[in-house]
Amino acid sequence: MKKTFIAVACMALFASCSTIRTSSVSALDVSSEVESVNQADMEISQRKISYTYVPTKQDRKTGLRNVINNAVTEALKENGNADVMVHANYDAIMKRKGKVKKVTITGYPAKYTNFKVNNK
Repeated sequence: MKKTFIAVACMALFASCSTIRTSSVSALDVSSEVESVNQADMEISQRKISYTYVPTKQDRKTGLRNVINNAVTEALKENGNADVMVHANYDAIMKRKGKVKKVTITGYPAKYTNFKVNNK
């Protein structure tokens, strides 16, 4: 009986010493504007594209915003190496733990052309 009591007391002592620690980091969106006196035209494709991106395990850890940015980059590379996506929409499918399973991007790829330098 005495050995059982000592064993239970030791187990309770060790179990009460465990610590669970959680922390979270959030990034604030900082609005920044860049002004330029230079001008360029934009050629927007008439063809709407759709691209499904399945992130790697490493990408999933970076969060939804970064996964969407990577998906847009891959979609533009695969569809004529365009510069920007116009009227981009995304549809994200998430796992239970909040990690991104896949993202589908739709929009119109566009390229900048005819750069003009304005001297003021």
